Amino acid sequence: MEKHDLSSFDVLGKRYELPYTEGANRTKEHILIESTVLFAMKGYAAVSMRDIAQKVGITPAALYNHFANKDNLWEDVLDHSIRLFRLYHENLDEELEKADSFEEILRILFDEPSKMKNAFTCFGFGLIMKEQFRDARAGKFFREVFIEFTEGFAKKWFDSAVDRGLAPPFDTKTVAASFVHSVMICIDLRVQELMNPEVNFEISAYFDGLRHFFLKAAGCA
Repeated sequence: MEKHDLSSFDVLGKRYELPYTEGANRTKEHILIESTVLFAMKGYAAVSMRDIAQKVGITPAALYNHFANKDNLWEDVLDHSIRLFRLYHENLDEELEKADSFEEILRILFDEPSKMKNAFTCFGFGLIMKEQFRDARAGKFFREVFIEFTEGFAKKWFDSAVDRGLAPPFDTKTVAASFVHSVMICIDLRVQELMNPEVNFEISAYFDGLRHFFLKAAGCA
């Protein structure tokens, strides 16, 4: 089974460091990465500790040296996905600070999720979406952070565009809510593409259409 190269996992071009980076803990980093991908692709119930050990390239006994059981492993995977989500938006903030037009704000907001070249970011988001109904903590995060925070994040930048004269006044809350649903669709499609390389949903074209829609909704097109 193919292993994932740790050096390929970054957020908006910036290397995302797990807390496990020294000595034997490098194995723990591999375990978290491969578990995130497997849980996102197959769902928690369909993944065994033996599956994870095989993917990482270690024995089940070695895996249990790091995690007492699958529930313990899941908690660490979820913690990591939440940190990844927050880091994603911190870095996105930095990019949006440079925008000098509403069109540029939309480009930045849509560019990364439309590409999702960073498969790990996509899988980290994807597993929270997949497990929101099974796991109470994942569900709470999905509702209160993934939805509410992301909507507030988009609204903040839409309001900023209006305040700075980059766009005429428009219903920023409604447009921000539409943005969140669009991103969720994109993440789901990207996970499907990553699971089935022969499938191509032409997500870039989908987001080109969305950018035009949001420009029009804001009265900028």
